[in-house]
Amino acid sequence: MTTLSLSAVAAACAASLVEAKGHDDKSASCKEAANKAIAVLHDAKAVVGDRRKCSIAASFYDALVFGGLAKGYSANCLSVFRDAVKTGKPVTEWNPSRKGAKAKSAKGKKEFADKLAMVYRDADFAGFITDLQAGYHDAQFPTLVDGIKSFLEASGIELK
Repeated sequence: MTTLSLSAVAAACAASLVEAKGHDDKSASCKEAANKAIAVLHDAKAVVGDRRKCSIAASFYDALVFGGLAKGYSANCLSVFRDAVKTGKPVTEWNPSRKGAKAKSAKGKKEFADKLAMVYRDADFAGFITDLQAGYHDAQFPTLVDGIKSFLEASGIELK
């Protein structure tokens, strides 16, 4: 490669970072708007119930699913939304599994590492990881955990 083409690659990298910053800004703005809407509902003393019986909950959940979010993730967001409307506190983390997550202790790390190494050595693992990463980047699921769950359920594995 010539210096000119390497410079073009560097400029493309910078352009990607500028675009990412714009998305971060847009994300913050959208979350702020959501929190303002939550405050309006809280001030109106709205009660968000079960999505099968409550029009507010159903509207929220259905809009998430219609927007392309996974049903499980949408249900988790509904729980966060319900609590936020009830308390009037702004949402800082829409993924309840991240909220208040505590670091795992060292106990069990070796056993997990052994299981992971066994899976890693499997010939199908690289293809699975490639598909998982591509699905995540294509927004087929909101988190990698949701992608793994989706794969397992599509394979007929029941998760508890």
